[in-house]
Amino acid sequence: MIGAISSFFGLLVGGVPVAFALGTCGLIYLLMQGAAAPTLASQMFSSLNSSGLLAIPFFILAAEIMSRSGATVRLIHLIDTLLRHTRGGLPVVSVLATALFSSICGSSVATAAAIGTVLIPEMTKRGYNRLFAVGLIATAGGLGILIPPSVPLVVYGMVTETSISSLFAAGGVVGIALTALLATVAYLYGRRSGVEPRPRATLKEIWQAFVSGLGVLLSPVIVLGGIYGGIFTPMEAAAVSCVYAIFLAILYGQRLKETLPMLTSAASMTSVIMLILAGAQLFGYLLTNERVPHQMFVFISSLELTRNELIIAVMLFFLLAGMFLEVISMILITMPILIPVLAGFDINLVFFAVLLVLNMEIAVITPPIGLNLFTISAITKIPVMRVFRGCIPFVIILAVFLAFIALTPGMQSLFERL
Repeated sequence: MIGAISSFFGLLVGGVPVAFALGTCGLIYLLMQGAAAPTLASQMFSSLNSSGLLAIPFFILAAEIMSRSGATVRLIHLIDTLLRHTRGGLPVVSVLATALFSSICGSSVATAAAIGTVLIPEMTKRGYNRLFAVGLIATAGGLGILIPPSVPLVVYGMVTETSISSLFAAGGVVGIALTALLATVAYLYGRRSGVEPRPRATLKEIWQAFVSGLGVLLSPVIVLGGIYGGIFTPMEAAAVSCVYAIFLAILYGQRLKETLPMLTSAASMTSVIMLILAGAQLFGYLLTNERVPHQMFVFISSLELTRNELIIAVMLFFLLAGMFLEVISMILITMPILIPVLAGFDINLVFFAVLLVLNMEIAVITPPIGLNLFTISAITKIPVMRVFRGCIPFVIILAVFLAFIALTPGMQSLFERL
């Protein structure tokens, strides 16, 4: 087992993608155990043989269609029309537009790219500090993995056998609270920036913007309303969101020849996730066969930690590991080990999911592989470390927010009722 796990970390350090590092580690272990070749295939297939995973490609494709069909621009224009006359209105528009697009998307990188492409140049044009603009969008983009439909929460639900509807409800509540916090910070900064507000929109302009953006606004209402109204399951909701996105694309004049790039991009993103899932299954087989989760539980129990001390220790570990692994890899690698530990300390899995995702929101804006940093750097041509400088105040804000959620008495009981 030690040789297999050592090979995993060695491959990661060598720059091998996580999916292949996990798969190679599991393969080495199986070969060392003298397992037959069909065992490898059956283990990988079993990890993907679940109808629940259909939610992932559908949500990804829906987000891709929305992003490329002009829905993002319509959404931003609507919110800007309503708030542009307020001092500091555009930074608030950025946060609200990001939150609303997150409710369609499910990916932090896609959210940051879609909103940042439009709003970072616009904020700079109107006189806002460029580092503030990139830091705000990179941070708010993290809402994409928290606000439903969150792809990482779907994966978490599959791995831990937790209700995806409950995870979405928890992510929605915390996502709204975090959106309000970021919007407040953006508003206060905007007022102090000295940037003059734009003229108030006329009723005609507001009506036109509303009609233009109504279709986009209805997307989360249809998808999330259908889930919580009991009309369809989260997996069915993913398919509905995809069909609705296609309908909007046709309505907005999307041309048929532009469909292929959308399908190709969505298939590429889905394939990466599925490869990680398959590789993680082999890694999980290693951990289970060697009784690593049980041994970890026994070791942690021997330390006689309190519940809060355990949460702090795990959160610090996630903050460190999140600098090197993205959220889905983190879930697949750590949760099989942590599930018995969390059960032993009576930590609710829905509550813990929120803590994990908030940790990873910090991870996506911290070096060395913060995905949102590289995304914003790519679309603005600003060096990654300068983007990170703009994110530093928001890293502190997210850390304080995480500590509040994790350590406030009675917070877990709130999530247990969702």
